[in-house]
Amino acid sequence: MKLNILVGDVMTKSVKKVDLHDSIEKAAKIMHDDQIGSIVVTSDTQVKGIITATDIVYKHIVNHAGPAVVDIMSENPVKIAPSATIEEAARLMTKNSIEKLLVFDRDQLVGVITNNDILKVEPALVEILLEKTKMGFVTRDAEIAIGECESCGNFTDDIEDVAGAYLCKDCRMEE
Repeated sequence: MKLNILVGDVMTKSVKKVDLHDSIEKAAKIMHDDQIGSIVVTSDTQVKGIITATDIVYKHIVNHAGPAVVDIMSENPVKIAPSATIEEAARLMTKNSIEKLLVFDRDQLVGVITNNDILKVEPALVEILLEKTKMGFVTRDAEIAIGECESCGNFTDDIEDVAGAYLCKDCRMEE
């Protein structure tokens, strides 16, 4: 059975950024204020790397690396396309022992996906699959397309485009 949930469906689209030469304290403040675990490092709008809370702790605090983001960032962050499945994203994270992937559409940064983004989807998948299995709709080789309703945020296998917005059955009925 293959689930077709795409990275682009669950990624975070608003990516926080700092300049290559900004202070580590500035990056940490943004991460704290926005309650995020990483921030993209750029220079002249080009992505140069990523800095995580772990980088701040181990490289800056423990090993006393320099005061600028460039001193502790991870260069060449692992990337994935929004058209990849979350299964592919999970495998890539596991293979590289990381918790975040930058999402690029061609050469353009369009989002970030974390292991938590994938885990948030899993409970919904399990519920949907259990229901379908009970009703006899799921076969071993079934291919199920599941998406997130843009109105209520629920994951469903009954998603349709209504006037440019992907809506679940309940939200379509409200239209």
